[in-house]
Amino acid sequence: MLNATTMTRYLRLIRILLGVSLQNETAYRFDFLTKVAGSLLNVCGELFTLWAIFANARSLAGWGPYEVVVLLGVFRVMVGLVGMVIAPNMRAVMEDVRSGGLDHVLVKPVSAQFYASFRNWVLFRGLDGLMGAVMIIVGCTLLSARVSLATLALFAITIAAGAVIIYSFWLILATTTFWFTRIANIEMVFWNVFHAGRYPLEVYQPWVRWLLTFILPLAFLTTFPAQALVGRAGLATLLTSLTVAPAMFLLATAFWHFGLRRYSGASA
Repeated sequence: MLNATTMTRYLRLIRILLGVSLQNETAYRFDFLTKVAGSLLNVCGELFTLWAIFANARSLAGWGPYEVVVLLGVFRVMVGLVGMVIAPNMRAVMEDVRSGGLDHVLVKPVSAQFYASFRNWVLFRGLDGLMGAVMIIVGCTLLSARVSLATLALFAITIAAGAVIIYSFWLILATTTFWFTRIANIEMVFWNVFHAGRYPLEVYQPWVRWLLTFILPLAFLTTFPAQALVGRAGLATLLTSLTVAPAMFLLATAFWHFGLRRYSGASA
């Protein structure tokens, strides 16, 4: 268990790593601004697709347009989280395992898993999360929904569970590099499938819904949090999220430590 002193130390370390990443990214300002513009164009493209769908239909698998705006906002928040911190750090782990650079992670006087997970930040991707939050707020406002404290709590739990699940999934993926040196194709498949989370789970066939819930857990990342916020989620959603997220995290952590025992270092 982490005590208060250790937690404070880790939070201070994250602040330092964020500062270093910000300095690195803003060193090339035009490149940074170009990437920001690219993120904005992606959001505009998704909203245009949404407009095209609802220009010809009143609902999408029972979801109204403003409910889908909330869902798309949750998707954008998750895209921002993955792109800003999870994906760049897991890619760094994959490269370090191949090159032997993981030695520099293991000798740090902090948890290797913590440092490997938070050392790099791609801060312009945080714009995706910000735009997603705006879309969530706008969608809820247009729904004229009275968001209660219970609804907000359920949403917070489900989206936090989704963040833990997607982190655990990527950690497992990165850890497989201890056995398989090249898994870029698997990552590509993941990103292609991940975009299915822009739409309600109900639009897919039952077997696809099962696949996107229990094999590639997209339902936990986007649909479940959006359902919680628009009043479509129940106790089953909460209990499932509270069960799957800790289980995934413990599994990923155990697999990470198991993989570390296979690592021989750069000097081997």
